[in-house]
Amino acid sequence: MAYQIFEMADGQRVALYAQGNSIFSCLLPFMRGMTPAEVKADYLAHLSAAVFRDTVCYVYENLEHKVVIDTLGASPARILLSDGTGGYGFENLQLVVRENGLYLFYQVRRKGEKAGLYVCMPYRENVWGTVFEGEDGSWQVELLAAEGQTQLLCLDRRGGRLRLYDWQQDAEFVQRRFMEEAAHEKQVEALKASWQEEKALLESGKEELQAEAMAKLGEFQQEKEERMIQCRKEYESRVERLRTEYEGKLSQCREGYEAQLERAKQQYNELAQTAMKLQQIGRKWRDKYFGRSEEKENV
Repeated sequence: MAYQIFEMADGQRVALYAQGNSIFSCLLPFMRGMTPAEVKADYLAHLSAAVFRDTVCYVYENLEHKVVIDTLGASPARILLSDGTGGYGFENLQLVVRENGLYLFYQVRRKGEKAGLYVCMPYRENVWGTVFEGEDGSWQVELLAAEGQTQLLCLDRRGGRLRLYDWQQDAEFVQRRFMEEAAHEKQVEALKASWQEEKALLESGKEELQAEAMAKLGEFQQEKEERMIQCRKEYESRVERLRTEYEGKLSQCREGYEAQLERAKQQYNELAQTAMKLQQIGRKWRDKYFGRSEEKENV
């Protein structure tokens, strides 16, 4: 029992599964008390479903070996394929939505013959086509978008083989041949040789770049040394200029201090001489004054 779960445009999720001879559907999440709805009671095999125009469409083989398509909506069921009297058997029913169309891929097997892969459009009359015939296997199809067009990839789930087709119109397919092993090896060898050439070119270019880088580095080192020499000269010149200015200002200050000192010394000498003269005058006056006083006392 395999569940197929689909999400509708309103966000509601729907599950569809087969159990025994019945097909059931239910809404998700499945709550306690809910009961799955039995939508079919004549199921035999090959249930496949897809969302087409916001409706879950499903196809299956019933107990009468007829392929039936139906929906979970109000559309009536339709019988698409019947085994008739030719001993046909249907396998690997797959519903696929492409752009605005719904397609059914299926395999037909006759007794003693290999199965082919066929396609039809369930809701369009007279659209029937053949993908390939005469290839045994259990084929599963997948849609691919490449080079601005739709491609159909067919995978044999039993043998692991692949077939690739360009899906051109509703039921027209053009096979793309896969490269043979020998051709593939030749192409690989050619790619390896091309890669080796490119690698050699890159190596030579790398050596040239290294040489150019070393040359640029030498030029940069030389320019750096020249700039350092120039900066050193400018620095020494500026230091010399500042030292000259400093020594000039210091000399001016020294001369000013010496002149002040000389003036102070001169003033001191002048004061000393004045003091000496005052002492001499005072001594004269003392001698003159005190000498007369002594004479009177003696008399």
